[in-house]
Amino acid sequence: MAIYDERDKSQSFVQSGSLMNYAGAAVSLALVVGVSVWGYQLIMRDVSGIPVVRAMDGAMRVAPQTPGGDIASHEGLSVNDVAGIGEAAGPSDSLLLAPQTAGLAEEDLSVEPLIDDNLHLESQAEAGEVMPAADAAPTEAQIPTALETSVTTDATERLTTEGILALADQIAGTATPMTALADGATIEPTVSVDGVDVASAPAVAPSVPGVSTSLRPTVRPASVTQASATPSAAPTAAAPQVADTSTAVAAALAEATVATDGALPVGTNLVQLGAFPSADTAAAEWTRMASLFADYMGDKSRVIQEASSGGSTFYRLRASGFTEAADARRFCATLQAANADCIPVVVR
Repeated sequence: MAIYDERDKSQSFVQSGSLMNYAGAAVSLALVVGVSVWGYQLIMRDVSGIPVVRAMDGAMRVAPQTPGGDIASHEGLSVNDVAGIGEAAGPSDSLLLAPQTAGLAEEDLSVEPLIDDNLHLESQAEAGEVMPAADAAPTEAQIPTALETSVTTDATERLTTEGILALADQIAGTATPMTALADGATIEPTVSVDGVDVASAPAVAPSVPGVSTSLRPTVRPASVTQASATPSAAPTAAAPQVADTSTAVAAALAEATVATDGALPVGTNLVQLGAFPSADTAAAEWTRMASLFADYMGDKSRVIQEASSGGSTFYRLRASGFTEAADARRFCATLQAANADCIPVVVR
């Protein structure tokens, strides 16, 4: 029995080994066939020119049919097509105008006089005005108008040469011809205003006190010599200017007054131009600013107020003469535009 069992095991092992060999040979053959087919396809694809990535049919970028949403019916402007199509649309085939406005009724078109003519004439008669008569004789000022009307009945009709000559003859017929003056005769001229003669003013009698002879300005000399600007002459020319400035500052210092807070009523609009250690310095600064801003500070009054802070006394230079706070702010805006210090304040 043991011999038979060993013989069966050897036969089964041989059969399983042959099956594995067959399977390996089949797999190897399939791999060789697959590689051969794949290589053949690669060669044939390169030869036929088929790309690796096939292009899609149609445009790569397609604009939406309604870009930005639906357009309202009342927004049919050609500029809207720029965003949707990419270019402005052509001229429209039809244009719709706005509906015609409601016209006036016939009763609205009829115009009635605001004032009765008879009432107007009665009011003139009550006021004592002279009413012109219908059959009154024409005045001299109305004669040319009447003559012109008689020559041309139509205002749009142009006068011909014959019509102009006839009109001139009619005007000359109503005028009195001027007579020539005798030799050596003169006529005293007269002055009239609205047809009324105005008598000339009588000459001033010599006995009346006053200026009897008006002075004439000095005649400029025929030869004018230009002064040479030498260094020695410069201080001499500048001396009068320094003297004038010193005189103005001295006068301002003499007029300088120091006002206290109680001297001004509460609510007075002021502008502060600076703070100085002494009243004289504040007055000198006022004179300087008054010369720089003469157009704006001409009607303003100077106010110098004494104040103390931290144990030291100083003087505020202020200006008064403002009706309201807005005027003070506008005044400070003008001075600040010229790089000058100015602050609007109110007395409290």
